[in-house]
Amino acid sequence: MILERLTRLKATWPVPAWEWDGRFSTVASSFEAAQEPAVRASAVLAFPRGWTAKSIDTAPPEFRALAERTGLRAGQRLLAGDELACASLFGLWWPWGGGQKITLRIGLLTGDVTEIRALFGVT
Repeated sequence: MILERLTRLKATWPVPAWEWDGRFSTVASSFEAAQEPAVRASAVLAFPRGWTAKSIDTAPPEFRALAERTGLRAGQRLLAGDELACASLFGLWWPWGGGQKITLRIGLLTGDVTEIRALFGVT
């Protein structure tokens, strides 16, 4: 189910470039802030849930722990797959300091990300 959701995201993603982010063991894509509406429409296909630094207290414990580990700050979002089929899927939505670019990182709370890397063509 996770790969199905991510396949839909990838098919509608307006930015073709994906890379590996070893800091968080995620695939990542950066885009111009002007592309945000199209990117959000694509991201919601895989990530129906999400929290900000202000709302993270309402997230499940494993997502609160991830926010703590990654240093979720104001303006950033922690995204999540649906509770049943994609419970371990997460996204880190991080605007850059200058506000002109945003990066989405995609990973799993638990498990191997090899299939995700293959789907996005990231080695």
